[in-house]
Amino acid sequence: MSVHPKLAELAGGWIGHYRLHTSWLENKIHESETRAQVDLRVKDQFLTIEYEWEYEGRQQEGVLILGCDEMSSAVQAIWTDSWHMSHKFMVCDGAIDEKGVVNVNGFYQVSDHPDWGWRTEIFPGKDSFKYAMYNIAPEGKEDIAVEVEYSRQ
Repeated sequence: MSVHPKLAELAGGWIGHYRLHTSWLENKIHESETRAQVDLRVKDQFLTIEYEWEYEGRQQEGVLILGCDEMSSAVQAIWTDSWHMSHKFMVCDGAIDEKGVVNVNGFYQVSDHPDWGWRTEIFPGKDSFKYAMYNIAPEGKEDIAVEVEYSRQ
């Protein structure tokens, strides 16, 4: 087993622009620089994306671990970060298409409410890649939460 070839090409260092959407706050969009390190792990079976960004002057960091099923288009991911998840992992399932675009979904708990959804898309490129994360209300309404664009360092 190994990760999809388009994802494997992402290995290396990246710099970019991070946009956090906070529709419930007065300041709706928070922007910062971001850095990421993408590595192949466990004999190239998994890809890690470790990244850092800032929110209100404080350093934040996160990690996404992806694994692809070579026999199908299935993808599994584990994601956590210091701002959204704080001490918890989100397990996500989804698929990858022939271009290497990943689309995975997970869920998180909200006190006194049904679970909320979280969808992550990754768009690989040769010298750049993007990812987007969406918050999904229990009723199904989806809102952009994070947009990131990276260029190879």
